[in-house]
Amino acid sequence: MLLERLVEKAKEEPEYDWDAYYKWFFSEQSGQEVAGYTFWECKNCLTINVLLLPARYGKCRCCSLLHLPSS
Repeated sequence: MLLERLVEKAKEEPEYDWDAYYKWFFSEQSGQEVAGYTFWECKNCLTINVLLLPARYGKCRCCSLLHLPSS
């Protein structure tokens, strides 16, 4: 019974459009139009960071290691 309800719930449309919300939120934070975002893991300290697209590079918030989006 519980499994059937979970399957039915998964088929429904989400209540909120989280992609639109995060696109708006990151645009407000960066002060420019953000086309998207991605997460990357620092190879030096293993910290998870957010990269706002379009960006030429990202910088680790912990150790300041530079990250190129193409790598």
